[in-house]
Amino acid sequence: MTSGVRIAAMVIGAVVLYYIFRTASRRLFKVAGRKVSDSDLVSREQEMRARTLAGIIRSLIIGALIAIVSLMILRELGYDIGPLIATAGIVGVAIGFGAQTLVKDLIGGFFVLMEGQFFVGDVIQVSTVKGMVEAIKLRTTLVRDGEGILHIIPNGEMRVVSNLTRGWSRVNLDFSIDYREDLARVMTLIGDAAKKVAEPESVVAEFIIDGPKVLGIEEVLGKTVTIRVIARTQPFMDPEVAREIRREVVTALGEQKVVMGEAEPAAG
Repeated sequence: MTSGVRIAAMVIGAVVLYYIFRTASRRLFKVAGRKVSDSDLVSREQEMRARTLAGIIRSLIIGALIAIVSLMILRELGYDIGPLIATAGIVGVAIGFGAQTLVKDLIGGFFVLMEGQFFVGDVIQVSTVKGMVEAIKLRTTLVRDGEGILHIIPNGEMRVVSNLTRGWSRVNLDFSIDYREDLARVMTLIGDAAKKVAEPESVVAEFIIDGPKVLGIEEVLGKTVTIRVIARTQPFMDPEVAREIRREVVTALGEQKVVMGEAEPAAG
């Protein structure tokens, strides 16, 4: 009966410690996600960082508490946990040698989290995979691309990672025009139309940091001339801004009866 009471106390103590750690971590993350200076908007990047770290820390706390309480319960039941700990150490070394890929993935995940290379919600590109980060785990990172396919990437395989939404995002839009059009006039039309999305009455004006502006003729292919428009936006807001730019430009070109090229406008 005495052992049962002690075991129950251990379990209750572990649960209480978990809630204490969780409450403390939430408060720390609220501090990390405070309003940025000179703005009433909470930084979305800070919010994503806090959410990512919260999930990892919660998992580590649960794992550590389960391991410690399990050993304490075994000792309370009269088992000698010394050999168990020694055996666990030997097994750990053996697993380390036999599962070097797994260890490499775990170490890679640790550095990804510690260095803050990317967070949940960021859009990244790893080799040929490009998409939004849905989850970061110690061994793998889950990335969903534009077609809805979920890619599970081992953290140890991330040699070169391109973060497309850190600090700001970029809009690259290509409009294909028939080569027989007056290109100077067309670029003026495109530029004037694109600038409308940055006007105060535009629904996406608050998300635009710089631009939009016509970069110039990007490519000449057959009878088609490609004119590129660029803009810099707040993180994650480039799709919304790109849609508005497309709408304004296509409307303006249609009103002026500008002949489009064979290729459809596409975002770069």
